Amino acid sequence: MNNDDDSNYVSVWSWMWMLFILAIPGLGAAMIFVWAFTGENQTRKNYFRAIIAWILVGTVLIIGLIVLAPHMPALQKYIHDWRHKP
Repeated sequence: MNNDDDSNYVSVWSWMWMLFILAIPGLGAAMIFVWAFTGENQTRKNYFRAIIAWILVGTVLIIGLIVLAPHMPALQKYIHDWRHKP
């Protein structure tokens, strides 16, 4: 389906090209930001903005686990004691 009237239309070949570029280390990471904030195509911009949002969510979760890791035995003991109150 080729719809030249729709400015948000992205062809399969365009998606394939973008995915190929994303597979190249360094260049792919930079292009995520380029495609998220430049151009007229809202579909492409929203897709790459969603990728950035997922990267941020993952980063926050990983940092949270790193910060909590030293306290895990204490947290597990606290939860165990709380759940097994007499």
